[in-house]
Amino acid sequence: MSPSLPRPASSLRDVRLRVPAMDCADEVALVRSAVETDAGVVAVAFDLVHARVDLTIDPALTSETQLREAIAKTGLVVEAMPAADAPVAAPRPRARMTDVLVSGTLFFAGWIVDGAAADSWTEALFGHADANALGHAHAPWAVPLYAAAVVVGLWRMWPRALAALRHLRLDMHVLVCLSAAGAAAIGQWAEAAAVAFLFAVAHRLEAWSLERARDALATVARRGVVSAESSQQSAPVERWIERFATIYTPAVTFAAIVVAVVPPLLDGQWAGWFYRALVFLVMACPCALVISTPVTVVAAVTALAARGVVVKGGAPLERAAATTHHTRDAFDAVGVRIASDDDDAATLEAADVVIVAGAPDAETLGLFGRQAAHAVAVIRQNVGISLVTKLAFLVSALLGSAPLWLAVVADTGATVAVTLNGLRLLRLRR
Repeated sequence: MSPSLPRPASSLRDVRLRVPAMDCADEVALVRSAVETDAGVVAVAFDLVHARVDLTIDPALTSETQLREAIAKTGLVVEAMPAADAPVAAPRPRARMTDVLVSGTLFFAGWIVDGAAADSWTEALFGHADANALGHAHAPWAVPLYAAAVVVGLWRMWPRALAALRHLRLDMHVLVCLSAAGAAAIGQWAEAAAVAFLFAVAHRLEAWSLERARDALATVARRGVVSAESSQQSAPVERWIERFATIYTPAVTFAAIVVAVVPPLLDGQWAGWFYRALVFLVMACPCALVISTPVTVVAAVTALAARGVVVKGGAPLERAAATTHHTRDAFDAVGVRIASDDDDAATLEAADVVIVAGAPDAETLGLFGRQAAHAVAVIRQNVGISLVTKLAFLVSALLGSAPLWLAVVADTGATVAVTLNGLRLLRLRR
């Protein structure tokens, strides 16, 4: 947003847009970069659970159409929000698994063709035993299959990667595409296909967790408890992770460039060090770290929503978890309101937590407090898993003991691990 003189509030307009495929913090950052360059944008806020962007604009300088076009250029589809008095829509159909399934099928088909022509299945899976033998000779028909797996697995990411580069951002989309392209460039087609397929799996898991939350909140809204579009407050740890990722990703990417260029000047092993740099590049993707908090918060909020407790994001959960007791203290700390027929929409919107009328106060508040404490504990576990995995493989890459495919499996495995760990909160603790 361009600095400007304060504008009269009466001249400003609020715009609310839905970006259905906005499933992670990298996509939030991409959309932010797209809209904040517009001089007419005064303020912008995001709600990942509802895939929503809230903008305050100066109509004299910009328009909703311009902003929708700017977001669309990132490769993300933009939709108008339904009217406030419109009936709550049925849950959206699940995002298609087609690209994940097709990419995986092509990858495994290429591996089978490779294995049939190789001296052993071990060679087909792991490549040559010699770490410097990077020009792995694939079977003739395996390369087209691997290449198709890359195209299908990453076809949604390429437009977002290009958009991120236009905004001078190094995000997950850029790094994944560069890693796959780099692996293909040195003849490691199987590893390029593994990058594409495994990251497609990780992205689908992320989207699925958010879909669960959206469906649960829509169900609660149909009961008339609270608006399905209630604003969400990001947890402080989410904002810390976003700031950390903006430093970590460029730093590790720069380290990858150093690894690719400096050591070969001394020993002349350009191919070997370039390969190690690709491992660095894969590990520069902060997927597991970025998803670790939103998935956990979404799962915690979803489980509570199914019990008629609507929590407005991660911030109320953190505040409740910080209290000594989990009943009356939680009530005082986070603005809990027991909904009744006399409450209007504005009253319920202002509350941090809304509980269905008639629910037992002590029991429900205790449930909310325990879930909040559990969520914060899981967030800490997930951050630890993410950072330890990154550190271990960055060191292994530098020593040349981590092949690219294993780095991809480790990074994706960490993403899956923190996702599944966070999704445990879909089951409330008694």
